[in-house]
Amino acid sequence: MFQIKDFRSCVASMINWMKATQEKITDFNVGSVARTLVEAPAVEIEELYQQFFIGLREAIPVALFRAFNFERLPAALAVGTVTVTQGTARSSDLLIPEGTVFLTIDGREYKSVQDVTWLTGTTFVQIQVEASLLGMLGNTSAGTIVQSSFFDSNVVISNLPINNGRDDETEEERKIRFSDFILSLSRGTLAAIKFAVASAVVKSELGETIEYVARIGIEEEIGHVDIHIYGSGGIASDALVTQAQMLVDGYELEDGTKIPGYRSAGIRVTVMKMTEQTINVTMNVSLFPGYSLTTALINEIKARIETEFDSIESGSVLYMKSLTDAALSVAGIKDIFVSNESNIICGNDEVLRLGDFTVIEVNV
Repeated sequence: MFQIKDFRSCVASMINWMKATQEKITDFNVGSVARTLVEAPAVEIEELYQQFFIGLREAIPVALFRAFNFERLPAALAVGTVTVTQGTARSSDLLIPEGTVFLTIDGREYKSVQDVTWLTGTTFVQIQVEASLLGMLGNTSAGTIVQSSFFDSNVVISNLPINNGRDDETEEERKIRFSDFILSLSRGTLAAIKFAVASAVVKSELGETIEYVARIGIEEEIGHVDIHIYGSGGIASDALVTQAQMLVDGYELEDGTKIPGYRSAGIRVTVMKMTEQTINVTMNVSLFPGYSLTTALINEIKARIETEFDSIESGSVLYMKSLTDAALSVAGIKDIFVSNESNIICGNDEVLRLGDFTVIEVNV
């Protein structure tokens, strides 16, 4: 077994060897000439041991990952929805072409991913966009995408929060994913099926990841497993569901090579989309002196509440106390009461989303 020797051990080993092989030099005390002569190389030898250790520590996992061809996940583009609204209904259809540019307050760029038609008789249109910047730099808060040169000045542009941009996978994240991969090697197990589904991605024509599986819910019965997935941009697309189902069932490459799936023979596994359960929340708040219920303060409370909603996994419970604690963390909030009376159960096939959000100031 590889063992590191420190400076003292190196010096002791060399002195012991000198004592055992000759009798002319007998003074090995601290400060002696003989001891000084062996202390100098001992410093370098200790450093060499440390370098060997660090190199081995870094090389072993890399060699292991490469042996399994287990590369780090690349960064993913942030994808979200922009809403364009005008005061009166449109008198004619308006084609909004793919690639239409939208800008945030700080100048970051987003482009529409497909052609969208703003229909006659409607006052708003929703457009799916993706960030030009790769990774988490493309994430942005609600209401920060505000302009586009394509539209007239009489429209209002806004957006829902976009937070699904993902940076390159870190080494620590790869280690965690590799542990799940090892559990999946046996195939046929629930862990293996879950790993296969989590590996599904949708890529653009340029090979950039534009959608990946963000959440997984599992409902298991004898001989049948339902897998519910939620995409990084919201409700999973048909393409993401198809990709996940293909990985579970197995598929065949163009050259005829068969890639085995992850489900057991005779077990039916169905991949489906999660649904969204919208929860309206009303809060009565009292403020400390010197604070007023401004739009900025309401938006800050809303952001904290949305974070709590995002943290609720499928199959778990959203407790009203967690919403209260989240709101109380905002500066200026003295006390708060959530009007929703009961905790909310999130099913395995759904995701909780914040609906209408109302804040009412009360005097205590």
